Amino acid sequence: MGLVISPLELRGAIFVLLLLLPNLSFAEEPAKVSVCLSCHREMGGELAQPVSLWEKSIHAQLGNNCEGCHGGDPNDEALAMNPEKGFVGSPKPEEIPDFCGKCHVGVMENYKKSPHYSAFRRGIGPSCVTCHKSHDVERASFDLIDETLCSQCHSYENGRKMKQAFISAELELQKMKSTFHKLDRRGMPVRKFEEKLFAERNALHQMTHTLDVMEIEKKTELVLTNLEVMKQETAALWKKVKKRWAIGSLVGLFLILFILLLIKLHRSLEEE
Repeated sequence: MGLVISPLELRGAIFVLLLLLPNLSFAEEPAKVSVCLSCHREMGGELAQPVSLWEKSIHAQLGNNCEGCHGGDPNDEALAMNPEKGFVGSPKPEEIPDFCGKCHVGVMENYKKSPHYSAFRRGIGPSCVTCHKSHDVERASFDLIDETLCSQCHSYENGRKMKQAFISAELELQKMKSTFHKLDRRGMPVRKFEEKLFAERNALHQMTHTLDVMEIEKKTELVLTNLEVMKQETAALWKKVKKRWAIGSLVGLFLILFILLLIKLHRSLEEE
């Protein structure tokens, strides 16, 4: 004897199911542990060191895991070091610029125009990891232009000039960013200014690896000039902010006076 469900029973079942659906919870899939990290940790010693170094790096903070640089399949132990999965292992010293340049394309292009790269090709210059380290990669900042670091290979004179130029522009960029944030909070349209600011900052930072002091100083001057133009353009927005504030204050004052007048009128009527 077959199971016969009437249309009324079917509608009832669907109704109950719809009531239950919001309360159904699906178990979350546990996060997969990278086999690269787990295996290297287990091996200990020097082979485990890259893991602890990477965990402190800007790469880890930004989610660039082992496979981001070395390739391979981090979810399958058998395929983790398979070239067919893109595994390339560790680069030889002479391969480091191109290894890092897979992602940092603009930086690599500028580095290859620099005296650092010319010296590197002669076997006496720095590569990316000399300043930025390998697994404990530091966030790029002007703090890396440091006398202690630069003086390991050469005089700090040019480094000092470059750092002064970069920081003078960076401080103005930060001030302008703060100005746009204040204008945005007051409802002013600042998107196009923010885009211009991003372009200026990006163009300036791309100069860092050229090490061309004269070009860096020229670029810095250009950025400061463009920021001055932006400052004048945003002056119109500040005028609008002040105008709105003045109108708002007048409206508020009028409302206060109107309410006081109503109160006085009400008391006069009560006394009569």
